Amino acid sequence: MFKGIKFYGSVKVGERGQIALPVELRKKQGIKPGDKILVLGREEKDAAGVFLMKADMLSKMMERFKDFGRMMREVKK
Repeated sequence: MFKGIKFYGSVKVGERGQIALPVELRKKQGIKPGDKILVLGREEKDAAGVFLMKADMLSKMMERFKDFGRMMREVKK
């Protein structure tokens, strides 16, 4: 279930709702000041929590899906 997921520590939410990402995580993921981070969460508060993703990763994922879709259309011909 958690294959490929690493625990980087814990963070505390400040009064203004801010958190600081652990240094090891920022280095590993190449997160730099000014980077845009997407904050995703489940509708149900008791289910699976909050997820963070660099915004540029979403565009890369969408390109892969487009490429996959083109490939599948070619296979179906």
